[in-house]
Amino acid sequence: MKKRLGPSPTIFPMPAVLVGTYNDDGTANAMTAAWAAACCHSPPCLGVAVRSTRLTFANIQRQKAFTINVPKTTLAVEVDYLGIVSGARRPDKLEHIDMGTTSGALVDAPLIDVCPVNVECRLFKSLELGTHTWFVGEVMEIHANGELVREDGKIDVPSLDPLAYSTSVGEYWSMGESIGGAYDIGKELKQRK
Repeated sequence: MKKRLGPSPTIFPMPAVLVGTYNDDGTANAMTAAWAAACCHSPPCLGVAVRSTRLTFANIQRQKAFTINVPKTTLAVEVDYLGIVSGARRPDKLEHIDMGTTSGALVDAPLIDVCPVNVECRLFKSLELGTHTWFVGEVMEIHANGELVREDGKIDVPSLDPLAYSTSVGEYWSMGESIGGAYDIGKELKQRK
């Protein structure tokens, strides 16, 4: 029998990403976010939920841009640090942990160099939802470490080894192995009569 757990924003797994922005003095800032997702195919868009009390919130509103930076599981400690330390109180938090940045090619937001995948987003829309605002960013460019890109131009997920987060237990996780191709493994059921 299933147990009722009550309402919560729980989906398994959620990505643990770093949202890159520039502070009003031009210094790079990064905030850990687990509430990030793809939200549109055309135009390509990603969304991220940010509390209005976070420095990242003001930065996105001012710059109209942000980056989504995908860390490997080996960066879990640094990712957690960037989520518990405020850029408003410690504006050098990226320097403190030796995380370098590069300016985005197309948007006014930093790429986190140590992250193997960086996505440049131009603010497309925002939606106030209560405790968080959902910022939708149109994907302007994706940067990926060369060794992660397969011959077909797609990211090799096992090589990326992206960090995941579970809201329900408050823990970071690694992803498992592939169990089959999307839009492919279900064809067997489609053929059944």
